[in-house]
Amino acid sequence: MVLLRIILILVFFTSLAKPVRTKWLVQRTSTIRIAGSTNVNSFCCHVNEYTGPDTITLTVAGGNLGALAVNIEEFNCNNRIMTGEFKKTLKYKQYPQLKIVFISLEKMPAFGPMAETVKGCVEVELAGMCRKFEVTYTSCRTDDEDVELVGGRVFGFSDFGLTPPRKMGGLVRVNDKLDVQFTLHLHQIN
Repeated sequence: MVLLRIILILVFFTSLAKPVRTKWLVQRTSTIRIAGSTNVNSFCCHVNEYTGPDTITLTVAGGNLGALAVNIEEFNCNNRIMTGEFKKTLKYKQYPQLKIVFISLEKMPAFGPMAETVKGCVEVELAGMCRKFEVTYTSCRTDDEDVELVGGRVFGFSDFGLTPPRKMGGLVRVNDKLDVQFTLHLHQIN
């Protein structure tokens, strides 16, 4: 009888320790926006449609939760010259993708109708260099099976060993810091 109680207690606590895992399909309506500035004005480069067929798994346990690969060729800065310089600076011919690997979340989002903030760790690969960063996300449910996860952080060209572009003999200089924001529209698949 004592042995049966011990086994039941162990089973109960083991079931509590299992992380909650949900799988999500990244929808085409997901976007990424990179805003920056020069000594003359500001700019914003964006990808308005995510073309990868990726899924991510959300859990509070560590490990690779999934990854996104964004084709740098798809960035548009609404200015042909700026778009070309941006892509050239990111070395898109040699490294055609910006990769974001989701590593961990501090807690599982509730995905309720009200926005909720949660922090997580990502690894970003750009121009052949990988760096880990903490990212703050805001999440909310948009319907029964869909959620929106918005994440953002300020990065620098220098974080990836890149030099911001300069034009006209250095008269126009792009500042090092970039405000990156991604909006993921996720559809639950389990």
